[in-house]
Amino acid sequence: MNNCLSRFLSHYLLTPMLHDSLSETSHSAAVLVPIINHPQSPTLLFTRRSRQLRDHPGQVAFPGGKRDPTDRSLYQTALRETYEEVGIAPQFIQNVGALPTVNSRTEHCVKPFLALVQPGFRLSLNRDEVEEVFEIPLTHLVEPTHYVRLPFGSQQLPFLPYGSHLIWGMTANILLHLTGNAAP
Repeated sequence: MNNCLSRFLSHYLLTPMLHDSLSETSHSAAVLVPIINHPQSPTLLFTRRSRQLRDHPGQVAFPGGKRDPTDRSLYQTALRETYEEVGIAPQFIQNVGALPTVNSRTEHCVKPFLALVQPGFRLSLNRDEVEEVFEIPLTHLVEPTHYVRLPFGSQQLPFLPYGSHLIWGMTANILLHLTGNAAP
């Protein structure tokens, strides 16, 4: 395991996360926060949602979606949605743990799951849901100075620019929780 990834996971495992007061049945969706375990430089995988979608078209997101009645757990929802959206099979994914629940603007209660993904998978994008997949180095994401706060309505929201991509909203809030710099 790469030193950066090892330090990051040690920090994650040693930093207590906020406990959710919600039961698993309170959640309506789950996402996978996939760290691709590249030997030299671990990355996080992101999707750009299809511009044809009704909710959050064209936004950068983690793979995931609404809970299906047949899902045994929220983690199962995250795995199923990841496979359906980008084609990463569960055998490549190792659950590291849950992150604090977030709420979307569309009133979904979303549970993020941090996971290690072993290289060697083949992407197969569901073009109805995903326009693009890209990766950002973990070292870039854990640097607090890369995040900016900009006015959005009556509040200041976190944004993370990266190349031609702009990460904001629920995805940026998940990243800030993950890096230990939770948004107020």
